[in-house]
Amino acid sequence: MKTYPLKNNYGETFKCGAPVVVVENDGKETLFSYWTEIMSRNPDGTMTRAWDDWTQTTGKHIKAFCGLNKAGFCALPMEKKGG
Repeated sequence: MKTYPLKNNYGETFKCGAPVVVVENDGKETLFSYWTEIMSRNPDGTMTRAWDDWTQTTGKHIKAFCGLNKAGFCALPMEKKGG
């Protein structure tokens, strides 16, 4: 597993919220914003969300991570947790 800081459209790391992406050994990438799990992108390109809300700042983090706007993010299926 590794992590990297998310960068904005100017190639700079975000100053607020310290969004980070965690990359699992299987290639799954998970976006965290304000220490909250937001969404994941699987190696096959499919995405799910783990957070059922939207804020302007986290929306910027989502846009930088995968290009989705609010409507696109809200249309993603919720991630199934647990067994």
